[in-house]
Amino acid sequence: MRTLLDVVVRLRPHSAKAPAEYFSLVDFGSDTVKAVVVRREKAGVRVLGYGIAPAEGYSLAGGRADMVALAAIADQALTAAEDQTEVDTHGKVVPDEALFCIPASLVRGESLTVQQARPDASTPIAARELKSTWERLERLAHERLPLLGEDSVTWKPLALAPGVISVDGHQVTDPVGLKGRELSLSAFGVAVWPPALRAAEAVAERLEVTLANVVAAPQALASTLPQREAILVDVGAQGTSLQLIQHDTLVSATWWPQGGGFFTQSLARTFRCPSQEAEALKRAYAEATLSTRDSDLVAQALAGPVARWLETLIARLRHTLATQATSLDFRRPGSLPGRIYLTGGGSRLPDLPQAIKSLETTPAISFRQSLEISWLGPRLGAKARGRLALFDVPLRPTSDLLAPAISLATCLE
Repeated sequence: MRTLLDVVVRLRPHSAKAPAEYFSLVDFGSDTVKAVVVRREKAGVRVLGYGIAPAEGYSLAGGRADMVALAAIADQALTAAEDQTEVDTHGKVVPDEALFCIPASLVRGESLTVQQARPDASTPIAARELKSTWERLERLAHERLPLLGEDSVTWKPLALAPGVISVDGHQVTDPVGLKGRELSLSAFGVAVWPPALRAAEAVAERLEVTLANVVAAPQALASTLPQREAILVDVGAQGTSLQLIQHDTLVSATWWPQGGGFFTQSLARTFRCPSQEAEALKRAYAEATLSTRDSDLVAQALAGPVARWLETLIARLRHTLATQATSLDFRRPGSLPGRIYLTGGGSRLPDLPQAIKSLETTPAISFRQSLEISWLGPRLGAKARGRLALFDVPLRPTSDLLAPAISLATCLE
C-alpha cells in the first residue's frame, strides 16, 4: 500500500535502525476498542496477545473529551493484550510502535483510473512512462479524495493502493517492455474525516507510542482475504461496510448505518425492553442458547429489520455494479464474485447468511458462480498467496471481533 501520510499526519521521523520487531495494533470500533500485540517473524506475524475494552460511546469523531477517554480505553485494551504476552515470552512485551485502524464510518473511498494514450504503439513501454502515469494518478487522487465527504469539510487523503494495470484493455502484472496503444492504471484512494485523524495522533501521544501508520479498516480487511475476487460484508455495532475485491485489490467500499445496534434496537422496540436486555437476547439467539419457542419469537422479530438491511445491501451492490463496470472482470463485465466473507460482531446473527444467499435470485445482480458464504475470522490464520501469514489467531467469534485490528498486521510491510 502506498500511503500519503507524509502530507497528512505529522508522524515522528523514522531513524535508520532496523524495523521494529514488536507492534501494537489498535482498532477504534464504535462498540469496543480492540488491541493486538504482534511479533514480526521470518514466516510472517505472530499474534502474542489481544485485549478488548468497551468504547462506552466515545469515538474518534468526538471532541477533546472523547480523545482523552479513548486514550484511557485504548490503554486498558493494550494492557490486557500486553499481559497475555507474558504467557508466551520470558517477559511482558510492550511495543513502542503502533498501527491504528480508522473505522469505515469515518473514511470514504473511490476507485481512480488514468488512461495514457501512447503516440507510438510499436515502442515498448519504459519505466519512466509507467512512473509518469502513476504520478498522474497521484495528482488525480489529491484532487478527488478531499471532495468525497457529503458535507463542506475537506477530507484528508490517507492512502492510495495500486490496483489493476492494463495495456490495450488486457490486464498485466508489469507493463514495462510491452507494446500497445494505451496504458491504464487504477488505484483505490481513501480519505479520512480530518478530526478523526487528529484524534488518532492525540491518542498516540497520550499513549506515548510512535504512530507508525494509520490505516482505513476497509483497506486493512481487504488485504487479509484469501481470495483474489471476493465480497466482504463487515457488520459492526453501528453500521455495515461492503467491500468489493477484484484482481486482488480493493475497488469499492461503502458504509451504511445498519449494524448490530440496528437489530438490537429493533428487538428492544418489539419486546419493549431496555437496550441492554435486547442486546443480551440477541447474543443468546446468535449463540443458539435460547429455547426453540424463544428463538422463533426472536427470528420473527428480526424478520423485518433483516429484510430492510438486505434491501440496503442490494441497493449498494447495484450501485457498485453501475459505478465499477469498467473495473470489473474484463471477460464478464457487470458481474460480481461469488465468494462472500462475513465479519464483525453483528455477522453472527444466523439470519444474515440466509438473507445474503437470496441474492442469487435477486434481479439486476449477477454473480460469476454460485454463492459461497463463509466467515473471515477463521481464515485470518490461513496463509494467503503473497501475503504475510498470521499465527495463533483466537477462534471465532473473537476472531471476527478482532478482524480489523489483526488485519493491520498485513500493513506492516
